[in-house]
Amino acid sequence: MCLRWLKGKCSRGHTYSAVAQGEPVAVGWCAKKRHSIFASIFSRKPSVNHVTVVIFLEFFTWGLVATILPEAIENYFGEDRMWLVVGLMQGIKGFLAFLMAPMIGALSDIWGRKMLLVLTVASTCLPLAFLLLENLWWHVFASILSGPFAVTFTIAFAYVSDVTPEGAPRNAAFGQVSATFAASMVISPAVGSFVDSIYGPYAVYAFSVFISVIDVVFILFLVPESLAPSSSSAVKSIDCTTVNPFKAMSMLFSSKLMIQLSAVVFLSYLPEAGEYQVLMLYLENSMGFSKAELSLYIAIMGILSIVAQTMVLGWLATKMSQKSVISTGICFGILQLCVFGLITLKPIIFMNAALVAMGSVTYPAVSAMVSNTASQEEQGAVQGLVTGIRSLCNGLGPALFGVLFQMAGSTLNDPEHATYARMGEYPGFPFLLGAAIVVLALIVNIFISPEKFHTGTTEPRSDAGGDESENLSRFPEKKSAEARLEPVLSTISERRHSDPDSPTSETRQA
Repeated sequence: MCLRWLKGKCSRGHTYSAVAQGEPVAVGWCAKKRHSIFASIFSRKPSVNHVTVVIFLEFFTWGLVATILPEAIENYFGEDRMWLVVGLMQGIKGFLAFLMAPMIGALSDIWGRKMLLVLTVASTCLPLAFLLLENLWWHVFASILSGPFAVTFTIAFAYVSDVTPEGAPRNAAFGQVSATFAASMVISPAVGSFVDSIYGPYAVYAFSVFISVIDVVFILFLVPESLAPSSSSAVKSIDCTTVNPFKAMSMLFSSKLMIQLSAVVFLSYLPEAGEYQVLMLYLENSMGFSKAELSLYIAIMGILSIVAQTMVLGWLATKMSQKSVISTGICFGILQLCVFGLITLKPIIFMNAALVAMGSVTYPAVSAMVSNTASQEEQGAVQGLVTGIRSLCNGLGPALFGVLFQMAGSTLNDPEHATYARMGEYPGFPFLLGAAIVVLALIVNIFISPEKFHTGTTEPRSDAGGDESENLSRFPEKKSAEARLEPVLSTISERRHSDPDSPTSETRQA
């Protein structure tokens, strides 16, 4: 079927009437050209591909320094203070993002997505510039101060909600944006290590800053505004209520559904955030992974995550409900944590990358459900709430897993003196406790009420009652069916009125 007829611009004779009447139309150059990735990126019409490029470039910049920054921090602060400095930095940054993300999202509902997208991307990448200084305390302070605005996913997912038709399946679109993290992890660490081996770490820092500038310039000149002018100009000014982060956080308690979804995000991502922080050290120091094996594992996990968050997530969305998709992702998250906690065989750990990838579909699936429950005017605020909770987990998760490994008697950064006397033969005990926490997220998700999926903060509406035109607008297939039957029904009605022998006519005359 030709896709350009939707805009009435097909030059090959594919008209509205031909498609409406079901005439066969071959997929040709017009469909491919219209919907090619490069055409959509350089188009002035907002699309998911625009924000996908923005997120990819942002994660790419941080991925470049992923392999060399930990060593630089350890050399500057020392092995004893390194974890304390990193823990405090991530904790304070995560808490500030937790407070400010809903407010930043609410401001994007007023001022538009593009302006806030520039602010969040620039703030997230700003600490990279301070790596060029010898004193890394500047990088630490810049990272903490960037916390309130380092919430790019808030604006990115609100952008996706704007360009995705309301009521349409949004899981695939959210999965595409979320998969950019995995895509960047496949490429950027290897690129950063290669540049470091030839030119040194400062060349990597400069390269990451250069990519950050390209990202900001791309937003300024090539990313169109996604929020409709009528929506962004509805409120010309803001008051103290809008800029109050605690008032914005009150949306968390606006409905039972929002409380349940927030609990699912917190309980499912808290262990995941801690896992990501310690997993590489755990595999290297506790299981004997070499640098080459770690790089291979990251690449495999990244590629599988891209497939899971794009193709698999889109397929699951067509086969089951949103609630079931979330439950599926949570179950895979429980399984992969259990594997890390119980098994120490390298082949099994490599196969576990597939479970890790499948567990990554939870976040985009929850974000899609949150998007469908909120009105178009609240997309930024609700996405900010979800991003804020994840930012809080990014601060608490590593601290939680650090304490658990300390309780387990495991020394992550000293393999020669690592002991597991307290936990016996289960050095991965923290992963098992993390799996237990994710089980709580599964229980909460099971009790989410299906009738509230598309109602947001308003009361559920019955499909059988209310305004018929409203019901038809919610079910276009019903509207189109009745529209086709309307001429037939009108003809029958006219014949009954004109036929004097009709029982209906006699009854009417009587």
